[in-house]
Amino acid sequence: MKLNLSLLAICFLPLCCFANDTLTVEQCRSLALQNSPLQQKKLYAASINALQIRNIQSNSLPRIQVGAQATWQSDVFGLPFNFPGSEIPTVPKDQYKLSVDVAQRIWDGGSDRHLRQQRELERELALAQVEVDVFSLREIVTELYFKTLLLQENETILNASKKDLETRLKQTEASIAEGVALRTVADQIKIQILKTEQQIAATQSDKLTLLEILRVWVGHEKVDFALQTASSTLEKQKLEVVRPEYNLFALQQRSFQIGKDALHLRAQPRIEAFAQGGVGRPNPFNFFETGFEPFLLLGLRAVWTPIDWGNKGRESQIFDLQRNNVDIQRQFFEQRLIANTLKDQQDEAKWQAQLQQDDAIIQLQTDIITRAEVQVKNGVMTTTDFLSQLNLLTQAQLTRKTHEIQMIQAREMQTAKGTVVK
Repeated sequence: MKLNLSLLAICFLPLCCFANDTLTVEQCRSLALQNSPLQQKKLYAASINALQIRNIQSNSLPRIQVGAQATWQSDVFGLPFNFPGSEIPTVPKDQYKLSVDVAQRIWDGGSDRHLRQQRELERELALAQVEVDVFSLREIVTELYFKTLLLQENETILNASKKDLETRLKQTEASIAEGVALRTVADQIKIQILKTEQQIAATQSDKLTLLEILRVWVGHEKVDFALQTASSTLEKQKLEVVRPEYNLFALQQRSFQIGKDALHLRAQPRIEAFAQGGVGRPNPFNFFETGFEPFLLLGLRAVWTPIDWGNKGRESQIFDLQRNNVDIQRQFFEQRLIANTLKDQQDEAKWQAQLQQDDAIIQLQTDIITRAEVQVKNGVMTTTDFLSQLNLLTQAQLTRKTHEIQMIQAREMQTAKGTVVK
């Protein structure tokens, strides 16, 4: 029951995601994998395998061949003398033959069994290669997700800054009406609002562009979804995502081992029964029957190659070297994966440390603005200087949000890239 509920949850995951119109990074990765056209290659691999197995099964059926032959030859068999009182037929120089050959395999030395294993392994290799190709989408979508999320969060901060400026503009307009403030002050605030609107417009344009690209990857029909807001307090998830390359390496080595195991089949005899029947002129088995005569041949035949002059031993060494080559590729893959994981871990620690400094900067800048408001009212600070300090606060908030999302992105990239199997 628990298993069935889990399967139902997985099946309805895309519908739930789109209904809520808010996607998490893990949902984007899952949807990208599901909607990848590369998944169709799995169906093709299964179809190819089914056809290959049927071909192998047909090897146990009788092989039927129909042959026809018409020839003319310059000389034919004949006796150099005649028997008294009898006439020896003359073999015609134009000869004709129509035959049907039937062969039934009796023993194949186990070659079909190994051939089925090879075809099944080829199917598994094709599926594993698809998993490797599709897995790369996890990194692509994760990086795209956080780039889009950063723009989304920056837009929120800029909108909040614009709203604060609009509030201050209303207060300034009221002061101007009362005659305690100059119109220049309001104009300076309007200029700052226009600059903020420019930033918002540029951010929205970039965000929509990235959302459109992300929409293509996840299979969403429209760009009407949002991304879940990241949080610096998000607990690090302990997700063990095993790289599909490990399965591919294992299958490759298994393929070479099966090829090595099949070498002994060359020393096995092949036995089959055969029959040949037809009509010929003359009878191919009796030249004295010069008309169109039926004929029939039944028998058993065997093929055996007891000596291969060392080919089996050399090919066995080749398979061993190919397996060693795969092992080297696996080691290099692990080395690169470990290096990338260490970089992501160091990036995560670096951005997390900078978040503490960002919080301190924002707190100090907030205190500066609080004091600056009093100084502006007392005429000690100009409005231009105050707006500059307010802009510094906005930039500090944008920087903090950038570091926060970069920290979580470094964490999520570790999950997206998978783990090293020891």
